[in-house]
Amino acid sequence: MNTSTANADGKRRSGSTAAAFLIGIPLAAAVLGFVLYGPGRETNEAHKIAYRYLSHPVECVEVLLFCCALGTLAVKLWSALGERRACRAGLLPAWDGKPAPADQAPELLAGLNRRPRRLQETWLGWRVRNVVEFVCQRRSAADLDDHLRTLADNDALALEGSYSLTRFITWAMPILGFLGTVLGITGAIAGITPEVLENNLGKVTDGLALAFDATALALACTMVTMFCTFLVERLEQGVLETVDQVVDRELAHRFERATTEQAPFLDAMRQSARLVLDTTTQLVQRQAELWANALAEVERRSSAAQAQQQQQLIAALELATSSSLEQHAQRLAATEKQSLERAAALVEQMTALAGAVRETGREQQAALVRVADSVADQAAVLGQLQSGEQHLVQLQALLQQNLAALAQAGAFDQAVHSLTAAIHLLMSRAGGAGAPTTVPNVARPPLGKAA
Repeated sequence: MNTSTANADGKRRSGSTAAAFLIGIPLAAAVLGFVLYGPGRETNEAHKIAYRYLSHPVECVEVLLFCCALGTLAVKLWSALGERRACRAGLLPAWDGKPAPADQAPELLAGLNRRPRRLQETWLGWRVRNVVEFVCQRRSAADLDDHLRTLADNDALALEGSYSLTRFITWAMPILGFLGTVLGITGAIAGITPEVLENNLGKVTDGLALAFDATALALACTMVTMFCTFLVERLEQGVLETVDQVVDRELAHRFERATTEQAPFLDAMRQSARLVLDTTTQLVQRQAELWANALAEVERRSSAAQAQQQQQLIAALELATSSSLEQHAQRLAATEKQSLERAAALVEQMTALAGAVRETGREQQAALVRVADSVADQAAVLGQLQSGEQHLVQLQALLQQNLAALAQAGAFDQAVHSLTAAIHLLMSRAGGAGAPTTVPNVARPPLGKAA
């Protein structure tokens, strides 16, 4: 590879790297700023989902790498479109198909220098410049075919090398996703205790769900990056094929070749170049196989480590859950026993209280019966008193009649005896005791006074 080709490759690689940072970092900052701090983060459902998948620091790094890859691919896509326009622009003057002397090469180089700079710095411009400079330096078209193949191989290798940053990002994003998952699982199970599993199991499951979001985002970004890389790389490979066709059509047979005396030397050089090319092809294939095997081994180890971590997590969760359930069952049994003992004591107290209430009721009932009998006796006495009063009223009326009759008949002595008997009868009924009552002797007035 000569100086012009090296400068071209260096500019392309530096341009891709600069684009990765100049475009990728602002784009990542804009995306993360809108998702993490933009409006509608709590109302828009799509915004909520985006915030969930971009809230972890590892996920932010994944977005940054993804945006850097997109910036590189965008610049390469723009460059490829410019390369296709350059292939249709026509950098060389028209050629009638007859071999021309090698002395015309400086004239072609001067005409190429007068072309616009944007056309000179394309794949086709660098290829044409290298071919014309080779003929100018040699002043002959000898070994031009080998030089053309070398240039084509160098451009293919340069194109392959220009995707080194993109391939590194494609390789690094799944590793970052696995790293975020490991950190998330570690953070989720770091504070697991039987109390947390019993009271707030959703917190643990939410932490595990968020832990796998980093891997999901990394795989999604990797798939998009690989697909875009495939499209852009196929486009650039098509551009290189077009450049090879244009150079082969316009320059491969444009200059006169060496005489037949140099044919054996040319055949030996051609055979050596072919051998070197075959060896290089084998080395490239071997290197590609080694890379593929290394990537497959890394993926296999990552899958095995992830499966082992999942098994360990499941075992830890099962152990913690079984321990929590056992402790919960023991607590329930103790609580049930205490409840039964308290219920039995309460039933005994209720039974004793019911017996006491029953005895008290019986005593009160007997007392009420006695009170009722006493009241009945008093009512009977009152009835007798009422009857006695009635008899007394009748006796008083009779006494008045008798007195009136005695006053009229003069039989006062008999009336007094009748009155004494009536008073004795009244007192016996009123006292209710039946004891004899001494009736005071009433002095009988003389008949004259009585009358």
